[in-house]
Amino acid sequence: MLTAVSALAGDILFTTPTPRDLDSNSWWNTRRAMKQKEIKEKGDVRVIFYGDSITEQWEIEGCGKKVWDAHFAEGPYKAIEFGYGGDSTHHLLYRLENGEMDNLDPDVVILQIGTNNSWNQPEYPAMDSVLGVKAVLDKLRSKFYISRIVLCAIPPCGRDKNDPRRIKNDAINAEMIKMADHHTVFWLDWAKDFVNEEGVLDKNFFPDYVHPSEAGFQKWYEELKPILDEFRYTLGTPETAAAQTKSEQGWWMQRMRERRQQILQKEDHKFDLVMLGDSITHMWEWDSNGKTVADEFFSKYSILNCGYGGDWTQNLLWRVRYGELDNYEAKLITVLIGTNNHKATKEEVASAIKLILDEIRARQPKAKVLLHAIFPCNEKPDDPIRIKNDETNELIKKFADGENIIWFDINKKLMNEDGTISKDMFPDYLHPSPKGYRVWAEELKPYLEKYCEE
Repeated sequence: MLTAVSALAGDILFTTPTPRDLDSNSWWNTRRAMKQKEIKEKGDVRVIFYGDSITEQWEIEGCGKKVWDAHFAEGPYKAIEFGYGGDSTHHLLYRLENGEMDNLDPDVVILQIGTNNSWNQPEYPAMDSVLGVKAVLDKLRSKFYISRIVLCAIPPCGRDKNDPRRIKNDAINAEMIKMADHHTVFWLDWAKDFVNEEGVLDKNFFPDYVHPSEAGFQKWYEELKPILDEFRYTLGTPETAAAQTKSEQGWWMQRMRERRQQILQKEDHKFDLVMLGDSITHMWEWDSNGKTVADEFFSKYSILNCGYGGDWTQNLLWRVRYGELDNYEAKLITVLIGTNNHKATKEEVASAIKLILDEIRARQPKAKVLLHAIFPCNEKPDDPIRIKNDETNELIKKFADGENIIWFDINKKLMNEDGTISKDMFPDYLHPSPKGYRVWAEELKPYLEKYCEE
């Protein structure tokens, strides 16, 4: 039998830590135990979603699961959701005070709470909900004092603007936004566009006028992504994924200027092939490496070579995020990056490459992307750097879906049968010779013919 627990007489319910029930076998307590197990299985958790059924439904089929699996289940965000259907602020306070998120150190906490304060307890005034949300924020701040908190507005509920719960929530939201200091707590009203000019909530995004549809969760993700990315680059983010320039190097800035001018001067605003990478890509332009081969194979295509000698993932990330994919349309984009990040772990390099791919897809949605396996380096296959790059390749090839992002691995064609690489293919055991560039060009040719010829 479930035993309901309420606040003590004289206390404000929404600010008093209160369990939903005391039965250890109830679904609520079973879910708490399940989440503790999930924490142990996940290990490092960087992003936490905290709330009620709206948060819980991130992982429910037909609601947010498809979006969650695509963006949060794996990858750089390392997210976990703590959503419990029916919970109000006082239930979150209880969970926080009773070990639910102990031993976690997230970069970002996304708080979505307040709907049930009005929905399940309509007799309590808006003031109590405001105090309840503030109490949860204070508890989160004390628990995760260096984390950023994204405070989400209570989404519109009820079909019409005159729904009493909507009216109350609007008043609560007007006070909640004042709790965002834009330093540690940031406001996000992700569902604001789902209400039309007459105040009617779009059923395509909120089918039951309370919970988001899959399209609603997709919109929530789209609103969150730039915020999460920015926060992760400043809190606990590996160096590989912290976008940065090499502005102290004059040649690097000059090359960036030249690429940008090439983009702006393209009259039709289209490129057949855009090549993103480091020196290996850069050297398609060098007489001693790939230029002769490029002239032979690529002369009929419009090409933007965005390879920069010595670049790390973080340098390419900065470039694609802040201009090298803007103001034109690409048909085919090649990505070869990571060999210079040899001091980073395979997971750090892979997570950075995933961010780069996300930026490419967001900025060039029509382009096909050839995700290259990191080329072999150093002579022997048991070289530690070579081994790590091979392991990184095993991680990043999972990012390819075979349709928009295509896995491109020609490493075996660049090596001897015993896994060694020869000086006639890689004179310095890192950069291809003209012979190596010819192998590369021959493997690229079918993709150029398929995607770049009208």
